[in-house]
Amino acid sequence: MQNNFVPGNHQGAFFEWTAKTDNFSVKERWWRWKELMEVGLPYRCELQLKSHHNEEYSGEFAVSANLETGEAFARACFSGNTFKRASNHLSDGYSNFTLIYLLAGRGAIQRGKYFTPMNAGGLYLVDLAQTITHDLVHESRSLLCRIPRGKIEKYFLGPEDSRPLEIDGSRGPGLLLRNYLLLFPQAKQQCAFVAPEILFNPISDLIIACLQERRGNLPSESESPSRLNAIFRGACQLIHKHCRDTDLSARQLAVSLGICPSYLHRALRYHQTSYVSLLRRARIEAASAQLLSTGRDASILQVAFNCGFNGTSQFSRAFREELGISASEFVKRSFAEKEELLKLEE
Repeated sequence: MQNNFVPGNHQGAFFEWTAKTDNFSVKERWWRWKELMEVGLPYRCELQLKSHHNEEYSGEFAVSANLETGEAFARACFSGNTFKRASNHLSDGYSNFTLIYLLAGRGAIQRGKYFTPMNAGGLYLVDLAQTITHDLVHESRSLLCRIPRGKIEKYFLGPEDSRPLEIDGSRGPGLLLRNYLLLFPQAKQQCAFVAPEILFNPISDLIIACLQERRGNLPSESESPSRLNAIFRGACQLIHKHCRDTDLSARQLAVSLGICPSYLHRALRYHQTSYVSLLRRARIEAASAQLLSTGRDASILQVAFNCGFNGTSQFSRAFREELGISASEFVKRSFAEKEELLKLEE
């Protein structure tokens, strides 16, 4: 973690730093705390004092970080304030997740139009690569974990999912995660010579288990033919509906279906196909229909662009592979057959 205000202490493989308002005079506490946190955190942000607090502000923040992997664990206790990571802060390139375990106090997280209340005992996974605002009121105590994006991104729906994720800590992997966070400080003290990843890995593993459970991606369910068939049917419907969209991606499709991308690909493999094959097939079907409706003078280039292709070369190759003939030959044959039918009717 970046900080220029507290000398770093190295205990085994950990880098430690703390910030406390007790070290400052009462009149300096808030603005010194704001300065420490805004400079010391590894991402750009802004803190604002809640209206019901005054110069008697109090705060304490203690962090243990693994500098090699970017993982960190923090204990925080402070008076109410507002945390903002707005659009102008995102240029720092920070993209990791933060897990918040609120031990005491209450507050709320806002991301766009989504509003998530925060209550004592709650677990919340927040993507700090997005704009985010969260308020903590009164005296709050929390445990915070920094999770590198690469560890959980493929299990999390990512930027397309604008809602901070609330994890159920009352059962299953969420209950194990909550208990592990409570035991982490004691485990770290008793394992001073153990590699940090051994202590941090269970946190990300349990988060992944929570995400899998929430997205319906547990092994028992993923092997259900009925579930895989339902996902396949839903994917086909959405691909046919949105195949002309040049920005359509497997991740967006998974978001619309409420599953993770890996589960989508597994369902498609179960049906011996892939996202790319289904999308190409749907676009060629849309293009062939448009060629027939436009007439003999149809612009193949325009039809290609209209149906999501980047140009005639890509379109022509895909058309021939799908239908066995070129687009121009398809138009010629189709209208020749139509003329023959009209002559027979006369």
